[in-house]
Amino acid sequence: MKNKTWVWVQISLIFVGCGLSNPNQIEDVIAQNRKKWERQRIVHYQITQKLSCFCPPTTREPKIIEINHGKIVAINGVETSNGNNMGKTFPEFFEWIEEKKARDPFISEYTFDPKYGFPNMIYFNMRENMKDEELRYVLTDFKILD
Repeated sequence: MKNKTWVWVQISLIFVGCGLSNPNQIEDVIAQNRKKWERQRIVHYQITQKLSCFCPPTTREPKIIEINHGKIVAINGVETSNGNNMGKTFPEFFEWIEEKKARDPFISEYTFDPKYGFPNMIYFNMRENMKDEELRYVLTDFKILD
């Protein structure tokens, strides 16, 4: 009888320990990957960004974004300097994730590149009962430029 009680106590402690370690896990993952990206010190790179949303078709088309020293310098090979563009840098994506997460979304999902730490998929559904407000970014074809 004592052995069965001891086993139940141990199992209970395992579940309590797991529960206590998980509440900040998502925030930790975001912060860890942001630090991993920042440690890379990559200043000139290219990424394909695709946004899925209930928005105009031109917004949803994949865009090849070139970033140099924290600024978008070209979209689909066309130089841009006006700052009013349809893309984000990785630091801007990290900020955007934090801002959306602070608004307590119904669903939030993200994945990060295991080597460099940048986000490669971001999904937010802000409200359970609202349709067509979901946003998903898929980031592919990362390339470091000289």
